Amino acid sequence: MSNDGQLEDNLRTFEKDARLSEAELSELLGIAEKMLSGGTVPCTACRYCVSRCPQGLNIPELISLYNEHAYSGGGFIAPMALSAMPEDKRPQACLQCRSCEQVCPQQIRISEVLADFTAKL
Repeated sequence: MSNDGQLEDNLRTFEKDARLSEAELSELLGIAEKMLSGGTVPCTACRYCVSRCPQGLNIPELISLYNEHAYSGGGFIAPMALSAMPEDKRPQACLQCRSCEQVCPQQIRISEVLADFTAKL
């Protein structure tokens, strides 16, 4: 929220404990389906992988940028964010050692995701 009007609108939204309508639920599930079918990765940003990475990559952040790039069909946000990172912290710095994958509760093939991200960029 960036102003009082937005704050008041949010307060009204959550004033009562109301379930989503069928139309709202359908819309929400449709968005989720579109995201999943668009090549995004179901990372929950638990960060277990980070401590296992010998390169010290911020894997959840990189996967978040990968998802943004996949969901938006390309665009400039992910490349711009990556250009602000040191080269040794970008997806191409992944050694493909798979240490991170051994502790991922979602069983994400992180090394493959980072290799794909590098190829797409």
